[in-house]
Amino acid sequence: MRAVGLLGVTALCVGNMAGTSLYTLPASLAATVGPLGLVAWGLTAAGYALVAVVYASLGSRYPRAGGPAVFAREAFGDLAGFVTVWSYWVSVVVGNAAIVTGVVGYAAGLAPALERHAALRFLLAQALVWGLCWLNVRGVRHGARLQTAIILVTVVPLLLLTGATLTAFDARHLTPFAPHGTGALAAGAALVVWAYAGVESATVPAEEVRAPARTIRLGTLLGYGVATVLFLTLALAVAGALPNAVVASSPRPLALAVATAVGPWAGTVVSLCAIVGGIGTLNGWTLMAGRVPVSASRDGLFFPQLARLHPRTGTPHVALLVGTAVTSATLALYFTRSLLAVFNAVVLLTVLLTLLPHLLAMAAELVLARRDPARYPPAARRRAHVVAPLAALFVLYTIYGVGLEVAAWGTVAVLAGLPLYWWRRRATDAPARVRAS
Repeated sequence: MRAVGLLGVTALCVGNMAGTSLYTLPASLAATVGPLGLVAWGLTAAGYALVAVVYASLGSRYPRAGGPAVFAREAFGDLAGFVTVWSYWVSVVVGNAAIVTGVVGYAAGLAPALERHAALRFLLAQALVWGLCWLNVRGVRHGARLQTAIILVTVVPLLLLTGATLTAFDARHLTPFAPHGTGALAAGAALVVWAYAGVESATVPAEEVRAPARTIRLGTLLGYGVATVLFLTLALAVAGALPNAVVASSPRPLALAVATAVGPWAGTVVSLCAIVGGIGTLNGWTLMAGRVPVSASRDGLFFPQLARLHPRTGTPHVALLVGTAVTSATLALYFTRSLLAVFNAVVLLTVLLTLLPHLLAMAAELVLARRDPARYPPAARRRAHVVAPLAALFVLYTIYGVGLEVAAWGTVAVLAGLPLYWWRRRATDAPARVRAS
């Protein structure tokens, strides 16, 4: 049953983008590129405008649950579909560990006991990931309503407090502007991809969306627009309110910037918004973890058990439970690193595993626009021939920015899935060979 309308889809996109990226990412950017991070925000916003247009086009023309994997398989076949769903699914379930880490980091600022004890942080993180798993097993409407409420509650106070913080902007905090050189811009853009991961969210639960052709297209573009306004405003406020070294060393940079400019009470409000907004983001990506493998599993590319639906709620409960279990296991990093170090380590790997599905989706738009004239009228075909290649070039640039070490680990993660693909193919082809004989 189609249950989610335009408001819910837009909230899903905004929530999946504007979560921990707003509150924690400025510290990672400050450490990696310095104030040049402002240019990285602008560059990535421009690149993702193209990516958003492509996903709006694909999602409205091929409204099947699964998002990027559906488009890659439609254009390039089973292997491309598997690589996409595997890479994207791993990025989601591992990335959820970074999201909940951002939430716990802000909670630790309000509860000193969490700051002192890794075990308490670990238990809180586990409670959050499993609690939201349970909510999403109950049904997509419950998760969508929570997402919408959280966006409405957090965005307004954030914009008001950020506006007040901008009045304390000090240009001296932007010098030196590029302490690591302009060559660090690619690494900064790669980090900002973490913020824009989620622009494709409307395409994933496509079969549970009302009027999908219109809703997916508008929800994707509106979500991109709202999130971009938030990103650029908050990035400017943080960079102007604090010295770069202070931003780089704080697990709660936005709260610290607002508290410095407005007062301690405002920092507390931002911390509360960070916790609530982060829970909304985790909720949205938990929903995604359940929906991403469904179509691929139905088609025999992925484990068929992940396509099983709950007999009462109709949700992919097995995929939700398995994905949450992987996230839960990743949280063991809490006992080996600081919260900010855990966040940074998980983010870059997740970014790379997100960019590969993006690249395949951009290529799929170009191929399908040429192959499927029934879905692409002449104007849409001409637009695809311009927008898709430009978006692909941007994605390649950010892949370059993640660095060789992360690229190597990402390659290992993707290659680790290939034996599973061949094993599934053998299992799927065996009954056909028996019948043929």
